[in-house]
Amino acid sequence: MGAVSGRPEIARVWTTTADTRARYDRISRYYEFIEGVWERPVRRIGLNALSAAPGESLIEVGCGPGYALVDIARAVGQNGRAVGVDLADGMCRVARWRVIRRRLSQRAGLVQGDASRLPLASGSFGGAFMSFVLELFDTPQIPLVLAECQRVVRPGGRLVVASLSKEGPEPPMRRLYEQGHARFPRLLDCRPIYAARAVREAGMEVTSVRTVSLWGLPVEVVRART
Repeated sequence: MGAVSGRPEIARVWTTTADTRARYDRISRYYEFIEGVWERPVRRIGLNALSAAPGESLIEVGCGPGYALVDIARAVGQNGRAVGVDLADGMCRVARWRVIRRRLSQRAGLVQGDASRLPLASGSFGGAFMSFVLELFDTPQIPLVLAECQRVVRPGGRLVVASLSKEGPEPPMRRLYEQGHARFPRLLDCRPIYAARAVREAGMEVTSVRTVSLWGLPVEVVRART
């Protein structure tokens, strides 16, 4: 996903998986105050696009401290199942605590694992959800993550991705953010990508794309059929 058809190339990610795991372990208890509130409006739009229904089995890839996982678990009801996967043990612990506190343990589970190698059986879910996760991966890994999502979701299921977007004209806030990412990649670890294009290149049918602004940063909310 470099400079194709005149589109600017997306930034690379040079931090290792171990570095990423360690960082999110450190901030897991404070994530709500660091980024959770900032991400909430887009997460809500993404969950609306997912349209979780009673009785479904759904996965959240990169579930973090479990905000969306709780909402998904409530939506699928007593006969459904919601599974959250996260790279960081700390995030899984916080998410598990949130699930238990809301008395949703019977319908929600946590798995520690890498999104590029999901430790789950093929065709296990009716849909998958990712919010501010795909843009954390280096460019060569993005197709691997999407392939894993497609593998664990049954044919004809759905994937919803919310991601910082590189599409369209260059707004000042995105230019400023990317400069910050280049200078402080461990602090601003997300970077804008071509989310809908990546999903199409992974072989999925994009059924809707909504672009919203998050403090001047364009964000794509992509829904696709697997």
